[in-house]
Amino acid sequence: MYLLPFKEMTFFKVRYLLISFILFFVAILVFVISGLANGLSMNNASAIINMPVHSIYLQKSAEGRIDRSHFTLDLEKLTAKSEAQPIGIQMGAISKVNSEDKLDITFMSVKPGSFLKPDSKSLEINGGNSVLLDRSLSRTIKKGMIVKDARSGISLKVVGFLDDQTFSHTPIALISLDTWEELAGGSNKSEYNGIAINKTDLGLEKSISSLYKDGEWVKKDQVVKGIPGYSAEQNSLYMMLSFLIVIALFVLAAFFYIMTIQKTVQLGILKAIGATSSQLVKSTIFQVIMLSIVSIAAAVAFTKGFMSILPDDIPFIFDFVQMAKFSGLLFIVSIFGSLLSVFNIVKADPIQAMGRVE
Repeated sequence: MYLLPFKEMTFFKVRYLLISFILFFVAILVFVISGLANGLSMNNASAIINMPVHSIYLQKSAEGRIDRSHFTLDLEKLTAKSEAQPIGIQMGAISKVNSEDKLDITFMSVKPGSFLKPDSKSLEINGGNSVLLDRSLSRTIKKGMIVKDARSGISLKVVGFLDDQTFSHTPIALISLDTWEELAGGSNKSEYNGIAINKTDLGLEKSISSLYKDGEWVKKDQVVKGIPGYSAEQNSLYMMLSFLIVIALFVLAAFFYIMTIQKTVQLGILKAIGATSSQLVKSTIFQVIMLSIVSIAAAVAFTKGFMSILPDDIPFIFDFVQMAKFSGLLFIVSIFGSLLSVFNIVKADPIQAMGRVE
């Protein structure tokens, strides 16, 4: 009886291969869409996601959107406290010297060496109007080149590149506070989008709130969700994932239900020679477990390989933790889908199977 599930799977190879392929392809779709969701998330908001901040002080009227928030700040008073730092964000464009081809970027201003961007010290070392760019621009712009701001015409020297620094699907151009003010046309014209703190400090929060009225503290994850298009993208992709998982549940349930109907006679005969319903149910569930593990593991391996052949401009992130969560979810869905066939197993009548019904 212990070898029954293996013998049955060996005898009905085509049936079980078909079920395996269905689960395999559904799992691939789930994993690929999950990877694209992660990739789009980072491509849209990695500059904020990777920023070591606890919360950001934004205008109330901005409704959690950092791009809509604007403050005129006293930098000397504010930056004297290392726990609070101003952030400036502005969509823009740059171009190479003697070139009309513009590259869309987002300027982000920080104090060099502050907790916001500890890897921005090269801005301070090089001085002048220097800029750090996201590494995605390294294919067209090289370190040491001079680029110019499309709006002001001010020249900026590229002093290095940063990894995973994008905002609203555009690469970040990281500049110092002094350069930010120069791009704005002077300190009296410059505005900042918010004030960031790197830890919970109620005293500091109250102090900043009293200095700059009409603002509110917004947690980092809420700031990320407020980035234009972020929530819409993520909600759409995860809605697709939800439907895929529900479809997988119904498809697997239908397959196992039909298969148990087709082998009702065999189940009845097994009962007639001494097999119990619980043994037959355990055998079926064991088959589902085997098929699920093999199919999901193959889908994970395929997705990992698929990622390596994707073009660089398609944002895709293979997150092992998230893949493990979806693998577990698909495994549970497979088990639940097979439970519908339990009723047919329990109802299988050995007398009917032997043809002895009067």
